[in-house]
Amino acid sequence: MKKNLLIIFFIFLSMSAVFGQNEKALVAYNRGLDLQNAGKFDEALAEYDKAIALYPKMADAFNNRANIKLGRGDMNGAITDYTKAIELDSRSGMVFFNRGVVYQQMEKFAEAAADFTKALETMPNYAMAYNNRGNARADLNDHQGAIADYDKALELSPKLFEAFYNRGIAKQITKDLTGSVADLTQAAQLQPQNANVYLSRGLALEEKDVNAAIADFTKAIEFDANLAQAYARRGLILLEQKKKTEARRDLEKAIQLDASLQGAYSEFLKLARKP
Repeated sequence: MKKNLLIIFFIFLSMSAVFGQNEKALVAYNRGLDLQNAGKFDEALAEYDKAIALYPKMADAFNNRANIKLGRGDMNGAITDYTKAIELDSRSGMVFFNRGVVYQQMEKFAEAAADFTKALETMPNYAMAYNNRGNARADLNDHQGAIADYDKALELSPKLFEAFYNRGIAKQITKDLTGSVADLTQAAQLQPQNANVYLSRGLALEEKDVNAAIADFTKAIEFDANLAQAYARRGLILLEQKKKTEARRDLEKAIQLDASLQGAYSEFLKLARKP
């Protein structure tokens, strides 16, 4: 089960504070902005470099340059630029949010949670900051804290798919299977072709309603034919139901798609292959 993390790298537009202090820097910044919006990232990066060289206190240029670096997979470079932007203007919740997303991708969950908290100080109604902080807390094994954040996200944005999905997973981990199914059903209504939703709901249903679980795993496969876990879990239920031919087919498919499942499911596959 993979949590949904909304990644939004805000591109700052307004540079009125720079105007009059260094007009050449502003020209380079605006040119970089136009190039970035046009998808010409090499040229945009060069313009932001120029703007920063001309006016090293331009926080927005650091933020936008960080976005480009992150898009190239340079997470350390992105962190450096976001941090510099924060040093220059600590009032910008958006930059804290951006840096928090990167920290989360780097699996620095405590730092991510701290940045989302800072973002919320200036953006207290920003639902995605609560969602993302919930994800960070879940990764720190604070599942009740995560659920509280998802609750707040949904209070602010009642149709936020990510919060329903993530809260459903958190409730599953805390053994609130009824609540998990309810949340994942809401998520399915919001994104009816999302295979991971059906996989996750199927996992929550396994203990109480195996036929409903099979239906969800089948639905997951319908939308993503390469979802190895859906084949594996369906195969286990079919094996328990003595449907060995179908179970063998599913377990073989799961291991074919994801060799890392070999260890966990090889013994079950042997049972399915027995006459």
